[in-house]
Amino acid sequence: MALASKCTFKDSVFRLRNLMMLVLLYGLAPACGDIERDNPLDPQHPESTRPQTVLIEAFVNINDSLQHNINEYALAALDNLYSIHAPDVIIVDYHRNTLDYIDPYHRLQNETLYQRYIGEFNAVSGVPDVFFNGTLARVQGASSINHSIQRIGGALQPFLNQNSPYALEIGYDRNGDQVIPRVTVARLNRPSLSEGDIIIKALLVARIDNAFLRRVVRDDASSSVQTISKGEVRNFTLPALTVSEPQYSHSLVVYLTDRNEIEVFQCAVVEVK
Repeated sequence: MALASKCTFKDSVFRLRNLMMLVLLYGLAPACGDIERDNPLDPQHPESTRPQTVLIEAFVNINDSLQHNINEYALAALDNLYSIHAPDVIIVDYHRNTLDYIDPYHRLQNETLYQRYIGEFNAVSGVPDVFFNGTLARVQGASSINHSIQRIGGALQPFLNQNSPYALEIGYDRNGDQVIPRVTVARLNRPSLSEGDIIIKALLVARIDNAFLRRVVRDDASSSVQTISKGEVRNFTLPALTVSEPQYSHSLVVYLTDRNEIEVFQCAVVEVK
């Protein structure tokens, strides 16, 4: 009799556990289904969206021998626009030499990128020269700060409040003077978007002073990526960037561009500590 009673108790416990598991699964199943059907933040959702952060790239020369450096007008105008539109825009400055003036922060990579950009416009080189989301728009020259604000702000306006075909999250590992970018890219599952290979580019940007050297590109790295399918999420580690001026604060900027480096699809920034 005691044995029969013991078996009945174990059987009851087993049935109770099964019942609890069924209730738990029943409660979770609709929630998981809701993510795919109703959450536009899910990359696999057919109407998934991410706001696009606008990348503004300025090519400048700040040689001290220039009495009236129009580059400083453009940089001041960019500061003004950033104060209005941040965090919807990211601005980086590439310093380059000109025929007459040497810039101490010139890099060969800056010049290579610049020549690629102006090749899309079949135009002559010159500074300041400001580009929006790659080569989708361009403003060259500056006559005054206010005029530069009007021109650059006018070129920026169509790019604000737009959506991107990609979601982008960035971080990094720090090993001494090495900054190793960690990047997560999600291709959104919107049917109107075509697929293609992309390049992930990382920039190490230094804040050298609070005047005209706020966002100087000091190093860069890139990685070519074959097509990311719609709805797919992938992780990447980029080559290390080197902090050669540790006395300054730095930030890491990462952006996604097409394989010809003509159009920027998405960008993000994080402070380097």
